[in-house]
Amino acid sequence: MTFKDNLVREKDGSYVLKSKSKKVKKKGLCVECGENGSTRDLLYEYNAEDVTSVRDYVEDHLTTYMNHKSMKVVWCTTCNALIKYMVSLNQ
Repeated sequence: MTFKDNLVREKDGSYVLKSKSKKVKKKGLCVECGENGSTRDLLYEYNAEDVTSVRDYVEDHLTTYMNHKSMKVVWCTTCNALIKYMVSLNQ
């Protein structure tokens, strides 16, 4: 017989309510970057169209802003979603 309760067992053996536990995760939420692909449209590294779109954006950005030396694309290592672009400036 299984019981459905609202308790979560902690590492030290104590019990805490699920609503007050730090282990509660939202569905689809990445632990590393905090992005939620189920509620937002994200760009992913494994999707060929998304990578092409990112490369086109980087090329357009670097040709538009001449004082920007390079642009690095940062992907999440867990969910492979685009996190940010990092730009290096000419000095």
